[in-house]
Amino acid sequence: MLIYQPKKGYCYNSDTLFLYDFTLPFLRKRYHLLEVGAGCGILGMLCKRDCACALSLIEKNPKMAELCAQNLRVNQIQANLICADFLEYDFYDSDIFKTPNTPCIQTSQQDSKSQVSFDMIISNPPFYHDGVIKSQNAELFGARYVHNLPFEPFVRKVNSLLTSEGEFIFCYDAKAIFEIFNVLQTYKIRPICLRFVYPKVDKSATLVLCRSKKNSKSQCKILPPLLTHIGLDFTEEVLEIYKRAQTWSIKC
Repeated sequence: MLIYQPKKGYCYNSDTLFLYDFTLPFLRKRYHLLEVGAGCGILGMLCKRDCACALSLIEKNPKMAELCAQNLRVNQIQANLICADFLEYDFYDSDIFKTPNTPCIQTSQQDSKSQVSFDMIISNPPFYHDGVIKSQNAELFGARYVHNLPFEPFVRKVNSLLTSEGEFIFCYDAKAIFEIFNVLQTYKIRPICLRFVYPKVDKSATLVLCRSKKNSKSQCKILPPLLTHIGLDFTEEVLEIYKRAQTWSIKC
């Protein structure tokens, strides 16, 4: 898969590919999938390529939305693309959803009676906290820092868009696990599967991959850890994830 990315700005990283690998077993062809904060579109496009589900993407940065549209065209992947702020956009059954699998950028809303629901919402959201030195690059700042998409209002909006048994799959800072559980519990979205990502065997977890489900009563399954490096080399599992993704990037 060929991916156009900005020379200056946010580019996808291994977190996104780990999230793709984590999500794939839970996807179904009948699902309507929404990716929040799509960026260049790689996460949603990989899921669509491998599962053939209906795909919608939302990205508020117009430059990134244009790149996402280009990537959809280049890779011949059909999806609904919305250029808007996720927290402010009203997902009504307008023309963008009446003509699924048609790449387009939607910046204005249309009158309708019913809100669209999604079977699964996926995201690699910004999670750098306020104590981290902030980037002077506006696009990097928007994509990385939790201030731009606070977790509680994010989950509140996700909850309103999921079907009655819909799933929310995302990655986040492993150190924020208490906040994650607390907010999800508030909206009755239960974590049912977790996997922690470790840079090395003797290091603390840096990332958590979380599958959560609305109105679920299931116990939470903790998967074996994902170890990314042995010494300076990628582990065999990480290399397999990269191989399965088969992505090539072009900076433009």
